[in-house]
Amino acid sequence: MPIPPINEQKRIIEKFKSLDFVIQQYEKSYRELNNLKQELFPKLRKSILQEAIQGKLVSQIADEGTAQELLEQIRQEKLQLVKEGKLKKSALTDSVIYKGDDNKYYERINAQTVEIELPFEYPNNWSVLRLKDICQLIDGEKRNGKGICLDAKYLRGKSSATIVEKGKFVYAGDNIILVDGENSGEVFTVLQDGYMGSTFKQLWLSSAMWKPYILAFILFYKEDLRNSKRGAAIPHLNKELFYNLPIGIPPYQEQQRIAERINELSQLLK
Repeated sequence: MPIPPINEQKRIIEKFKSLDFVIQQYEKSYRELNNLKQELFPKLRKSILQEAIQGKLVSQIADEGTAQELLEQIRQEKLQLVKEGKLKKSALTDSVIYKGDDNKYYERINAQTVEIELPFEYPNNWSVLRLKDICQLIDGEKRNGKGICLDAKYLRGKSSATIVEKGKFVYAGDNIILVDGENSGEVFTVLQDGYMGSTFKQLWLSSAMWKPYILAFILFYKEDLRNSKRGAAIPHLNKELFYNLPIGIPPYQEQQRIAERINELSQLLK
C-alpha cells in the first residue's frame, strides 16, 4: 500500500469528498433524465400517432382525390370473402358515418340514423368508418403437420421455438393480435410461417387500405384496449370496443405518406 505524507493524505480525502459530491449530483441528474425519457418518449409516440390519425401529420393533396372511392372497394372485397367463407356475414353490416350540414357527425345503420360523438375532426377528403369495416378477427387456416408455434414469448424473442403438430396456420407477413392475457390488443407481424399461439387471432385487414396505416391506428389505441379488458381470471380483448373504434380513412396515397412519416419520426425517437 503506497503511503503519502500525512498532509497529502488529508488533501486526497478533501479532493475525494468534493468529487464525490459532484458524482452524486451527476447520478441524480442521470436518473432524472432517464425517468424523463421513459415518460416523454411514449408521450411523443402517442402524439405522433394522434396527429397521424387526425390528418395533421402530413398535408392533404387535392390530386390524390378522396377516400370515397375506397369504400366500394372495401365493400366488394368483403362480399367476396363472405362468399368464400373467409369472413362471417356479420362483416357485411356496414355503418355509414357522415358530417351533416350542421357540422355534426351522424351514423346510419340500415334505416336508422343517429347523431354520434367522434373523438376528432377529420379532413374533408377523408371518410369515417368503424374499425370492423376494414379489420376483422379471424381464426386462421386450420392445418395438420409439424410447424413452429408462434406464441407471444417466441415472437418477443424471449423463448426458443417449439414445434406443434397442428393448429391455426398463418403465413409470414400476416398480422396477429393478442386477444387473451394482460397485453390484449398487442399486434405482431409474423416473420415466418407457423401456427398461432392459443391466445391469438389473425387480423384480416382490407387490401383497399395501406396496412401500416391501420396498424398505426390500432397502436394508438393500444393502452385503451389493454385497460378495457374483460374477464377476471383470464382477461380478454374487449372486441366490442375494438370493432367500434371510429377510424378516419384518408385517400390511399395519403395513407402511405402518413405511414412513411410515422416511420421517419419513430427512427428519430430511437
